[in-house]
Amino acid sequence: MTQYLVFTAMILSIHVLRQRGIEQAVLRVWIPFFLIFPFSFFVNIPGLPDPNFMQTAILPILFVLLRERGKEMSFGRMEMLLAMYVVLRVFVDFLSRGYADAQNYAFFMLSSLIGPYLIGRYVINRREMDIETARMFVLMFVIFFPMFAYELKFWVSPVFAFFGRFFPGAGSGLSIRYGLARTAGSFEHPILACIMIIVAYRLHRWLAWRGFYEQPQKGWLATIERITGWIPIPFKHKISIALILMALMTISRGPWIGALAGAALVAVGNFKNRKRWLQIVAVLFLVGGIAGKMALDSYITPKEGEVISGEALTMLYRKEMIDRYKEFMYEKMWTGWGLTTRPKIPGMESIDNAFFGMALQHGVLAPALFALILFYAIVSQIKFGLASPSGSPPIGFTFSGIYLMCAISFSTVYMGSQTEPMIFLLLGWGESIKRRQEKLSSGNGQDVTPPDDTAPFRRVMY
Repeated sequence: MTQYLVFTAMILSIHVLRQRGIEQAVLRVWIPFFLIFPFSFFVNIPGLPDPNFMQTAILPILFVLLRERGKEMSFGRMEMLLAMYVVLRVFVDFLSRGYADAQNYAFFMLSSLIGPYLIGRYVINRREMDIETARMFVLMFVIFFPMFAYELKFWVSPVFAFFGRFFPGAGSGLSIRYGLARTAGSFEHPILACIMIIVAYRLHRWLAWRGFYEQPQKGWLATIERITGWIPIPFKHKISIALILMALMTISRGPWIGALAGAALVAVGNFKNRKRWLQIVAVLFLVGGIAGKMALDSYITPKEGEVISGEALTMLYRKEMIDRYKEFMYEKMWTGWGLTTRPKIPGMESIDNAFFGMALQHGVLAPALFALILFYAIVSQIKFGLASPSGSPPIGFTFSGIYLMCAISFSTVYMGSQTEPMIFLLLGWGESIKRRQEKLSSGNGQDVTPPDDTAPFRRVMY
C-alpha cells in the first residue's frame, strides 16, 4: 500500500493547477517530482498501467492543457515524426507481446514522451517561461549536489535510502569503478545521470550568457547564493563547478564525449561569423570521428602478450554485444521481439546502445525514426540559430548541442529513466521557440527578444 504514495504528486498537481495555473504546476510540481523520484518508484495496479510520480503529476496537467490550449495545437513536421514513432513502437509491441502489455506501453509513451513534448511545446511558450524553466532545472541540480557527494561517500543516494523502504524491489543501480561509487542520484544509472546533469549545465550556461546571474536572485537560489557567499568567485561560476563535479562523479565517458561535442556546437553560436565556424566544427567532427574510431579499435585490440585494461574491456563489451545480437535483430528485423521479451545472451543481458536496443525490441524502423527526429531537431535548431542576430548567444545552438550530446550518449547506454521524457520535453521546447510569433520573433523568424524579457513572474517561485 505504501506504493500509492505516487498519487501525492497528482494531488499536489491538482492543487497548484487550481490555485496558480498550469505554468506554476509544471514549475513547482511536475519538474521537482520528475527529477527527484526514480522511475522505479511506481505503484502496481492490477489491470491498469503502473504509474510513477512523474506520470501521476503530469496527468492533471495534460487534462488542463488540452482543455485550455487544445485549439492552439498544430501538426507540423516534428509532430508527424513523433506520431509515426509512437504508433510504430506501440503497434509492433502489440504484435510481439499482446494487447495488455501494448496498452501499458501506450500509456507510458503518451504520458512520458508525448506529454512532456506538449508541455515543452505549449506551456514553455514565451521567454519568461524559458528562463523560469531553465532556472528550475538548474536549481534542482544545485540542490542535488550535496546528495551526490553523500552517495559518493556512502554508496547510496539519499532518495533511495529514505524512500526506498516504501517501494520494495526498487534498486539504486550501484556501479563501482576505480574503487569509487559512480553516482547515479535518482536516475538509476550513472550514464543517465550524467546526461541529465549535462542538460542542466547547458541550460545554466545559456542563463549565464543572458546575464541572469547578474540580477538579484530570488527564492532558493538567493538562499544558496547567500550560504556560499564566503567562496570568493561569482555565483554563476560556483554553479558551473558544482555541475561539472557532479558529471565527473558519474565516471561516464560516453556523456563526457557527447558533452564536448555539444559544447563545440553550442560555441558556434557565440561567434560573429557563425557559418564559417559551423563549417570548421563540422570538419573537426569528421576528422575527430575517424581518428577516434581508429584509436578505439587500437585500444580494444591488445597486442601479443598484452593484458587488456578494464576500461578497454568495457568498450569491447559493446562491440561484441552488437556482433552477437545481430543475428536476433535480423531474425525479426521489422517487428522486433517486444519491449521485455527480447532474447538475452547469458553474461550480456545489458544492451548498452539505445538505438540497437530499439531495433531488438521494435525493429529497425524504430531507431531509424528516432535518429531522424534527432537529426531534424539538430538541423532545424542550427538553422534557427544562424538566423538569429549577432551579438547575443542564440538558444537554438544550445538546444542543438543538447540534442547532439544525447545522440552520442545514447549510443553508449539504454534510453531510460528520466532521459526519455527529458529529450521529448526538450524537443517540444525547441519547437516552441522556433515557432513563436510574439515578442520572441520577428517576421523572418529571428530572435529579437526585448531587453525587459527577464521580468519576474507575478509570484516568486520557491
